Amino acid sequence: MNSKTFIFSFLALALSLSLATCCKDDSPARKGKTTAVFNPDKEYGTVTDIDGNEYKTITIGTQTWMAENLRVTHYQNGDPIPNEKGEMNIWQWGNLTTGAYCSYKNTNDVDSIATNGLLYNGYAATDSRGIAPPGWHVPTDAEWNSLIEFVAAGDAITNEYGGNPIAGGRLKEAGTLHWGRSNRATNSSGFTAVPGGIRYSSDGTFAFISYVGDYWTKSERNPIQIWYYSLDPDFNSIIKQADTKATGRSIRCIKD
Repeated sequence: MNSKTFIFSFLALALSLSLATCCKDDSPARKGKTTAVFNPDKEYGTVTDIDGNEYKTITIGTQTWMAENLRVTHYQNGDPIPNEKGEMNIWQWGNLTTGAYCSYKNTNDVDSIATNGLLYNGYAATDSRGIAPPGWHVPTDAEWNSLIEFVAAGDAITNEYGGNPIAGGRLKEAGTLHWGRSNRATNSSGFTAVPGGIRYSSDGTFAFISYVGDYWTKSERNPIQIWYYSLDPDFNSIIKQADTKATGRSIRCIKD
């Protein structure tokens, strides 16, 4: 073998290895595998977002919801959602006035992200470009209320503030794998809410993973606040609150 042939063969081998590595890096396995505990008695569908992430879906009454927390990093039109880690400036996250996302404590663990989803500020949740998969959207306050009313099934009354003392236990993942403590949830709805935690707007710190499951709506209370629904392991209730759009919370999407 002459020197030219050797060099050509070496370059061809290097290229093939590079392509193999690229394909391996882009494989679905690198998107992570959720450890969420779904209701084995329910039939789940699937939906895929613009990044290729696949989510289980569940039909509850007349609505079809994601049964997993959103983890997309692009809007529906392909524009990237900025990943604001805030590692150099703790105030950067709370100072934002446009859409952004992060993982909890900026983890790169793909299984953790697949399980807990990403945290989005309220600007991302309400951005007109759409953060949900095509044919889906971030739910309104009214759509969350309809879900709660159906799941409660008349066994408890939703109060004037949007809270319900029993629906949370029927929406949360059962057991203590992720919720911990004394979680008494049944997940009878199949919704499988998990506690993805939050990111404070005040200083960009993270809190309450394995304890709080907060979900944005796209309904504004005022120009700087939107409504969200909150669950925790100690109670079977779900409560409705409003907070600044600069806070980071989970999102579940609903089918159009």
